[in-house]
Amino acid sequence: MNRPVFHIGARASRTGLAAGLVVLALEGCSTATSDLDAQRAALWAAASECARGKPALRVDRIDDDGRVHVTLAPGGQQSALAFSACYKQTAQEKLAMVGRAGGPARIVESRSTIEPAVGRPASRATSVTLRTVNSKFLVPVVLNDTVTATFLLDTGANATVISLNLARALNLERAPVEPKATVRMASGQEVVVSVLRVKSIAVGLARIDDFGVVAYDLAGVASSAGPAVTIDGLLGTDFLGRFTMTVDPSAGTLTLQLDDRPAK
Repeated sequence: MNRPVFHIGARASRTGLAAGLVVLALEGCSTATSDLDAQRAALWAAASECARGKPALRVDRIDDDGRVHVTLAPGGQQSALAFSACYKQTAQEKLAMVGRAGGPARIVESRSTIEPAVGRPASRATSVTLRTVNSKFLVPVVLNDTVTATFLLDTGANATVISLNLARALNLERAPVEPKATVRMASGQEVVVSVLRVKSIAVGLARIDDFGVVAYDLAGVASSAGPAVTIDGLLGTDFLGRFTMTVDPSAGTLTLQLDDRPAK
């Protein structure tokens, strides 16, 4: 697993602009080209997110070794400090999401239809029934093709979480040295947890194989939904973000759509 290392420096240019350099170098074991591409995309997304709202700072490029270069306008030192602090945290989160991402997002066993107007395959989609309890949306999720569980739809969580009981039911064994990830719960709380892998996770026909999840005590979440409700996990943005999501409370449905484009 690659380890991100951060540095920061600055230099002056003859045009009067101060060119700041914020560096995140990927160190560790050798990595496949596709994995590096995914990591660079994650770093670019983190840099762009942290540069937003900072007119004195511009993200220039990301080198092949993962170094991120930014340019600062005069007086942009505060922007550089804020960017650096944001980037260290956000890049770690997005790299962790790459590690949990697993296989491509798919809509399985569905047939694309042809749109007569444009003559190309239509987007594929799948819908499942939502239960609403105490203003919370509950979703049926199938793990490893065998275990059906009830997950809370949680767009505030950056990772998909399973309860300790569900982890035991799935016989998920922890490795001697587990990869770690910082997970942000819907409450805003951040916890460092171990990443486990399931063979597959599916919502209706929406499916991702070899998917990373984290096991955590969800007793507090379950109690907030009411004593008669069992919550086995939180369906986070690492899964939901791979699809276009539509929630229709009046119809009681969750629709996940996958455009006909190359898998991410």
